Amino acid sequence: MSQLSILYRLQQIDSQLDSARISLLSIENKLSDDATVVSAREQLSQAELSHQAELKKLHEAEKKSLDTRIKMEQSEASLYGGKIQNPKELQDLQNEIASLKRLMSTLEDKQLEAMMAVEETEAKLLQANNLVKEIQGKQIEQNASLVGEKNKLLAQIERLEAERSATSPPISAPEMTLYEQLRKNRNGVAVAKISSRGCTACGATLTAALVQSIQSTGQLIRCPTCGRILYPG
Repeated sequence: MSQLSILYRLQQIDSQLDSARISLLSIENKLSDDATVVSAREQLSQAELSHQAELKKLHEAEKKSLDTRIKMEQSEASLYGGKIQNPKELQDLQNEIASLKRLMSTLEDKQLEAMMAVEETEAKLLQANNLVKEIQGKQIEQNASLVGEKNKLLAQIERLEAERSATSPPISAPEMTLYEQLRKNRNGVAVAKISSRGCTACGATLTAALVQSIQSTGQLIRCPTCGRILYPG
């Protein structure tokens, strides 16, 4: 096998390695990306805080209602207990009871509003909790698939690296240096196949004499336009 054919085969191996490594990096990035789960957990945390805040308001409203009711019952007991005979004191008690009843009505309205707010935040909390479970479930399923793909890519890379090690020794040091330099400077493509008398890497049209020279001599001839090594195929 000529040096040119070996270089072209090496290029094929390296192109496959490049593709596999890019895919592997993409998978590893996806496996480490938990932004969606983190966002869902933050929403759940906010929902829990909101729910606890509304529960606190409800408990405070219930306590105020209870205290007011107890005070009102005590005032009514004093009013109707018969111990107080002074008309002014009786009138004051009646006024106080009327005021407490108005306050009680207001407190009951606030308590009802607090109960509705608790129910609303409880529904949002349940929704946020279900969202976290759903996203976590999808991520577990996706990660299992990604790990399977990752293992296949690792096996492919290992096989290609072994093939590369077996392919590269016959290549001379100067040609290998040129190959690696072109790979570095030409987006990973050092050897370009000729197709329909054109360089498949840059699209430049080649002269018939140049193509004939490559086909007949097997020498390393570079594309006049992009500088890549040309392979006749």
